[in-house]
Amino acid sequence: MFEIQSFPGGLGLRFSATLALLDRAVAEAVGFIQAQNASGSLFDVKLLLREALLNAVLHGNRGDPLLEVGLEVRTAAGRVTMIVTDQGPGFDWRSGLSNLAPPEATSGRGLTILTLYADDVRYNAAGNQVTLTKAVAGLRGPASPAGDAVAATRSTPMHDIRTEDGQTVLCPAGDIVASIADELRGRIKEILQAADGPLVIDLSRVELIDSVGIGLLIAVHNTLGKKGGRLALRHVNADLAALLRTMRLDKHFQVQTA
Repeated sequence: MFEIQSFPGGLGLRFSATLALLDRAVAEAVGFIQAQNASGSLFDVKLLLREALLNAVLHGNRGDPLLEVGLEVRTAAGRVTMIVTDQGPGFDWRSGLSNLAPPEATSGRGLTILTLYADDVRYNAAGNQVTLTKAVAGLRGPASPAGDAVAATRSTPMHDIRTEDGQTVLCPAGDIVASIADELRGRIKEILQAADGPLVIDLSRVELIDSVGIGLLIAVHNTLGKKGGRLALRHVNADLAALLRTMRLDKHFQVQTA
């Protein structure tokens, strides 16, 4: 189930709690925001959308496709407000915000990303609704209805794998996010079983990595570390490099910026 509703000043979405529909919801919301004259990179907005929706799908609704996630996007002059609601029982967000994941942990970074990248974060009392506000240059308001959006489709990723100077280089086909994490995890496992030596992940085709993707990279790094190796990331864009620094991961990975 995936429903879209335009209203004066914004866009409303409601969808079944699956990762595939989460991807579509992000695409619809970003397209709507872009249509409101937003300028510059929307990396922060995309990351916030993904993390809030990911928390709702995986933690709030526990990945139950019979439950629904709601997203409301409102734009005003220079800022966007995003309200995400799930049908779960909620959680103790006060406790969650006070516990930062250590660098070696493979999970637990979603709330940290929300608090660091949003200008304002507010939960309801139960903890099953979060309201995020973010300044966006050039954004106008109230919003006008977006045009007919093209539904996002995902084909099977074609990751490029090659060997350079004794190193295995993996170039993912696109963003490293929750919906493709299992497939990419399996591919990396095959690489590590078949090849010895350093592993380089070329991020030249990756614009964004969510908290699940970060957890995947940390798991790979931990596996390599047990063998005396270290994960290297190549062609990292400026936004991703800043995210890795913010998450205190630049000291663990070898990071080469684009």
